[in-house]
Amino acid sequence: MDTTHPSEPHPNLGEFEDPVDGYADDDLLTPDDLSVSVTGMTPSRSFLETEEFETELGGIEEPFEDIFNDISIHEIIQVIADGDRVGRPIVVVYAYRLPSSKEIDHTRLLQYLTQIIDKIVDQDYTIVYFHYGLRSHNKPPVRWLFQAYKQLDRRFKKNLKALYVVHPTRFIRIIFSLFKGFISSKFENKFHYVMCIDELENALSVSRLNLPSPIRDHDKNFSNQAARPATPPSQPLPTQQFGVPLEL
Repeated sequence: MDTTHPSEPHPNLGEFEDPVDGYADDDLLTPDDLSVSVTGMTPSRSFLETEEFETELGGIEEPFEDIFNDISIHEIIQVIADGDRVGRPIVVVYAYRLPSSKEIDHTRLLQYLTQIIDKIVDQDYTIVYFHYGLRSHNKPPVRWLFQAYKQLDRRFKKNLKALYVVHPTRFIRIIFSLFKGFISSKFENKFHYVMCIDELENALSVSRLNLPSPIRDHDKNFSNQAARPATPPSQPLPTQQFGVPLEL
């Protein structure tokens, strides 16, 4: 049964072609490229306050850990039960942990993601996606991203409070522009670019995520580069015109 929201049209999958070389880590967006707003999120009832939260969440890995061992072993997706400040669960996705596309079945990856979120979908939840480390050899095809959006139907999107994309690149903006034609305005308002971990702290308690060292190291390097003042152009010498020595 097609459970896609009626207001969301079905684009032709053939339109989704992968941009060439769009995943370079040095193609990071700058603060001038976008306006980030992660404040003002409306608190809701704590996930931990619900009577059955342990039953609902406690079996996230147990039922299908063996079935999806080839996916779970990479630790691409993690769930923090009381991740945000009001105790809502957070689904964390690490792009740098994706193996080569030749070594992973993306259909099974989507099934794994769906079953994880299915266990928390009846509660408010947040997704945090760390884009660092996604390169040409391990990127899922754009067509797969569309299929993932379609499979995660309205039931999954209704209680999603926010989707944070940390360390975005221009490629992400290109992909989002492709999706804007058929995603709902409500979902679009849940999508946030976050330049660095400090900005993410405005929305949730980062310490609860137990971020791995590669993410923190990349964030530190990026922050240092962003804080480095631009080198002013040097003035030409009196004996030069347009930087070219004059004949004396």
